[in-house]
Amino acid sequence: MINNSWTRVEVLALRVDALRLTQEQFAEKLGFKSPTIRKWERATKDRPVRGESAQALDTWLARLDDDQRARFRAATVERSAVVPIVADRTMVADSVDPGDRPVDSRGAEDDVVKRRQFGALLTAALVDSSTSAGSRIGLGDAKRVIDGVARLRRREQAIGGVTLVEEAVGCLELAKNRLDTCTFDEAAGRAFMSAVGNLATTTGWLAYDADLHSLARRCYADAFSLANQAGDNDLTVHACLNAASQLISLSHRGQGNPYRALSLVTRARDLTRGDPPGRVHTLIATREAQAYAVIRDRVGFGRAISTAWRELDFALEHELDEECAEWLRFVNSAEVRCHEARGFGELGQFAKSADLSAGLALDQAGARNAANYRAGWAAALAKAGDINGAVAQGLSVLGDLERSVSSTRTLRLLGPVRSAVDDRLGDEFRERFDKLARKAVISV
Repeated sequence: MINNSWTRVEVLALRVDALRLTQEQFAEKLGFKSPTIRKWERATKDRPVRGESAQALDTWLARLDDDQRARFRAATVERSAVVPIVADRTMVADSVDPGDRPVDSRGAEDDVVKRRQFGALLTAALVDSSTSAGSRIGLGDAKRVIDGVARLRRREQAIGGVTLVEEAVGCLELAKNRLDTCTFDEAAGRAFMSAVGNLATTTGWLAYDADLHSLARRCYADAFSLANQAGDNDLTVHACLNAASQLISLSHRGQGNPYRALSLVTRARDLTRGDPPGRVHTLIATREAQAYAVIRDRVGFGRAISTAWRELDFALEHELDEECAEWLRFVNSAEVRCHEARGFGELGQFAKSADLSAGLALDQAGARNAANYRAGWAAALAKAGDINGAVAQGLSVLGDLERSVSSTRTLRLLGPVRSAVDDRLGDEFRERFDKLARKAVISV
């Protein structure tokens, strides 16, 4: 693991957050003097740490364990977010290193420009950073935040969360600062709190997609707090379902509790009890099915996935697209089928999981979701023993991750393929997977 540029942000993240050392302890561990450490902690992007000093930092970065790496990555995002976001800031963990791009690849260069322009537009849309302390928040401010969050979610559906999370964190900090420093009446205050809570929930999802789980938890905590202050049950439901998905995912690594996820799903169901048919009921049942599959409760899984299909039929019949909350519009038959397939995989029915994955309607999904679905299919094929099929699907997903989609979560889904390939079939897959894994700082 090598860091591209060592500035005060990365040095402090390594010393304070990852290793939790004083300057003196850090200096002794790296073999330098304390004044040198203080000099490193004043480094900027224009004047970063270089030479042997940077090599020493890279060496200790490479020695971090998984928890320390997670703290390092979360801290670099959070420390970078202290300053206003600008259009030319380097995105977090871009899935393709600029040095790997052909010099005449106009499409790739255009994509970088578009991402940077989007970051600047996102900041302007979500929070007017020129607003001075003590100014007033109005209903129009809340609407601008909501509109910006909707654009952020649509962009996430296209390219994944890794390249968006830094901008979102910066915007969230600016928005929270406005709540702390501006005046507002009750109606505008509630509306703005709800809007910022939706931004927190979406930022949490981006962090989850980028494997920044501590950051995601903090964002969801902000969302729950703001939902409570605003009296916004819909926001609470959204935060519950996102947090439940994270817990279920982390349970595979022994870092999440599926029973706690079930309690969050139950809370969401209680808050929506009596609501008209809609996609939210489908998503609640889908999350419940995920949790039951992880704890190997076949009866609970079967009941929940049947409920998900029934609720989706009701939603498609009774809920018009324009009436559906923007954050729920990704819920369709492909989403339900994906989780049904993965649930059967969790229960050890790998052939059935692979068959269901093969039937996914990928044309219904955004680019990031389509890559996620195919990664799940590749994993199911690997577990079912179809290594050729797993590698073929897996290579297509790696192509997406190399070109246009940045999602550490999607890369993790390919872990079973990486574990299953042998020397005869897997040289290309292993090489490309491992390269992406090194950039994303994950081990599978």
